[in-house]
Amino acid sequence: MKHAMRKLILGALAAAAMAAPALAQSLALKVEHDITVLGADGVTRINRFSERLVRQDGQSWVVRILPPHAHEDEEHQAGRKEHKHMDLAAAARWVVRGADGQLRVRLVNLHEQKTYEVGAPDYANIGFDGKWTTASQLLDPEQLRRMKPAARPAPAGARWYEGGTQTARVQVLWDEKERYPRRIESTNPRGTSRSITAVTREPMPAVAPWAQAGSYAQKDYSDLLD
Repeated sequence: MKHAMRKLILGALAAAAMAAPALAQSLALKVEHDITVLGADGVTRINRFSERLVRQDGQSWVVRILPPHAHEDEEHQAGRKEHKHMDLAAAARWVVRGADGQLRVRLVNLHEQKTYEVGAPDYANIGFDGKWTTASQLLDPEQLRRMKPAARPAPAGARWYEGGTQTARVQVLWDEKERYPRRIESTNPRGTSRSITAVTREPMPAVAPWAQAGSYAQKDYSDLLD
């Protein structure tokens, strides 16, 4: 279910970006997702969750914002042995872009202080499309070229774009200065599926979230599949 939700969100994101000049060096965003799906069984299912993105010096860090008493915190604090596998949704995704443009992708288990190296064949398993633009600004800039400006009123410094596919209509409120989406809305033709992503700027953290992760024990993503 979690992978299906992330795939839906990435589908909407991938349909909603534009070619842009060089990005600002540093960026911190809070990303709030709200997904509503009416199933064939007549049950409406609502999924809400938030993430935080920090980008600086060719590095990107995306982590789920967990509420108090989230299961991972509770189980680790209690030392429960039944929690054998890392919850990928709760892990941080750390992407480093090299001078040659190559990406190094790791999952970070903050509780156990371990990092897991993820190779390109496994990107889809962690909900990543393998693009630095997605990692650093939420969107692949190539896609908004296929969209058109919308007449929908927008706040100063932003503009609405619209487009999509036969299966989803997408509207994006694009921040034209900072080059990130302030809001993404996606609906299917029948109105049974709706996804809203709301994005807000946050102050840059005093210390980069990956500052300590480089010293964590290093493992391979395949270790999580045992």
